[in-house]
Amino acid sequence: MRKVLGGFGLVALLAVSALAVPVTAQTATGVKKAHLTPFYDAAKEVKLQGTVENVLRTAPRGMLPGAHVMLATSFGVLDTHLGPFAFKGFNPLNVEPGSRVEVVGVMKTIRSNQVFLARTITVGEQEYKIRNEHGVILLPVNPEIGKSKTTGGPR
Repeated sequence: MRKVLGGFGLVALLAVSALAVPVTAQTATGVKKAHLTPFYDAAKEVKLQGTVENVLRTAPRGMLPGAHVMLATSFGVLDTHLGPFAFKGFNPLNVEPGSRVEVVGVMKTIRSNQVFLARTITVGEQEYKIRNEHGVILLPVNPEIGKSKTTGGPR
């Protein structure tokens, strides 16, 4: 008898908890997530010029993971985040202290620190793409991949 009452009590508890959940109807258009503060807002992009003071190929503890360049600008020294792939891949970034660079990106506050998220960095005549227009870090790609290594006509 105790097992029957215990089982009935468990079923009753589950039924009551299922009814306690609020029910909402979706419209035909679906549900949109509101992004009140997008991580990378291309509308707030700026172009900065400066001199590289320091190059950090790996970030110390407390900084965003990936490479950073400390850039001396007219606004002061900026921590410029380049992501984990800037110095890797087919066409790695070639920059050293003392280099004059031009950086396009967005200033953000992350973990209570001001960080400039670079989308592109230009060193001399060479432009390096770090992020796409949505702020997503680009993977290093070899342009030779996918090209045929054979010559001549069809096989």
